[in-house]
Amino acid sequence: MKNKVILWVFISMFSLDTSAQISNTAFIDSIGGEKVGKLTISGWLDAYYGKMSPNADKVPHLVSSASLNQVDINLTYLDFRYANKGVKARIVPAYGSYMDANYASEKSGLKNLMEASVGVRLNEKKDIWLEAGLIGSPFTNENPVSRDHLIYTRSMAAEFCPYYLMGAKVIAPLNSKLKTSFYLLNGWQTLGPQYKTPAFATQLEYTVNNNNLINWNTFVQSGEHHRYFSDIYWIAKRNRWQWTTCFYVGDDPWKDTSFGKSPFHEQNGFWVNLNTAASYQLTPESSISARGEYFRDKFSRIEGSYLGGSLCFNHKISEMIYWRTEMRYWYKNDQNSENIPHLLWGVMSLGLGF
Repeated sequence: MKNKVILWVFISMFSLDTSAQISNTAFIDSIGGEKVGKLTISGWLDAYYGKMSPNADKVPHLVSSASLNQVDINLTYLDFRYANKGVKARIVPAYGSYMDANYASEKSGLKNLMEASVGVRLNEKKDIWLEAGLIGSPFTNENPVSRDHLIYTRSMAAEFCPYYLMGAKVIAPLNSKLKTSFYLLNGWQTLGPQYKTPAFATQLEYTVNNNNLINWNTFVQSGEHHRYFSDIYWIAKRNRWQWTTCFYVGDDPWKDTSFGKSPFHEQNGFWVNLNTAASYQLTPESSISARGEYFRDKFSRIEGSYLGGSLCFNHKISEMIYWRTEMRYWYKNDQNSENIPHLLWGVMSLGLGF
């Protein structure tokens, strides 16, 4: 009996319905906006206020919505998209605390561009495209735009992966459900060349049906500093429920430390993430959502591990206005005994999008 119930739940999650096609939330929206001929214009503004216990000026480790004790703009942008039968282009100038923090190490004059790319259709019959420039990242199920996600703030997983990439990619549908992309990149979230050797990435996107999408990515860069990375995520919806989960593992040693015969997961350079989020629609305008996450990087980034959870209330005030309130808790286990292990973060957001 128990096995039959589990099988029924599994089949129900992947069954077809007549709702709109599910989209990959790794990328910012490419559908909505106001059309002016062949040009489409959309925009977003995300204002927020956050507090943390113990008190601090910034949320540690994060670049999204990280200011505390003040009203701030996380991200505001205008998205200009042009498309015809064989050519497309996109430019997204953007500002806010997210842009300031995430592009802080960049020296290029492109620091206020979230995306800027041109695409050419290589094969009309098979719908194969070549895109080049500053492009969105396929890694993890989260892009920088809070409106696109079940929880207002970004997970640790997304904050320690590229939100943007500079390079080129070829997009090739294999059939109506399966699409693959191949990337040639300057490096791991960098506008200019990172090392002497370029980086390579792959993406395989499988749209199971209108309710379910599964995505698998890889990243490889070798040479003076190597980095290997792979992630897989699932995005799903069913009636009033939406949920998503992401798992990844990476290897990129930054310290010259010998661990002898230590297991791979205990060696310098290893980092791992697992998170799951779910949302329940209370009314057509309101929903409640939650997330649990585990992030570990023992020798870099956070030098330890985080175990945390979030609870978020979401309300669409009007067609363009979004109000969201989130409480987020972390327990940090690290090698520094002076660090405070418990962090409680509250944040409220008012967003406008079209």
